[in-house]
Amino acid sequence: ARMGRVHAATERDATLGVATRFALGFMCSMDNRRRPAGWDRDSCLLSDTAFGHVGAGGSIGFCDPANQLSMGYVMNRMGEGILLNERGQGLVDAVYRSLGYRSNDAGAWVRPA
Repeated sequence: ARMGRVHAATERDATLGVATRFALGFMCSMDNRRRPAGWDRDSCLLSDTAFGHVGAGGSIGFCDPANQLSMGYVMNRMGEGILLNERGQGLVDAVYRSLGYRSNDAGAWVRPA
């Protein structure tokens, strides 16, 4: 549980240049889609219990212990962005939708009550 808990959040990460949220060495869900003009809006939308890491061009590896789920995605042609791009996020979205989740206002995937 500690590995998925947010321990550090920044408005603009010094390396990536975007708002980030990190657990103990892993990225957590981060929604930058509504950032002001001029800010990078790359995001990575996961559930609140998931943690992992994205790679440049849209790759991702993450686990979601609450759902006994892990997923990895790599490609043979690098895409756009420094966080999860539309192609990679679309795969993550399809997995969560198949589990009965929906996206909340903050952008995280949640299971309806």
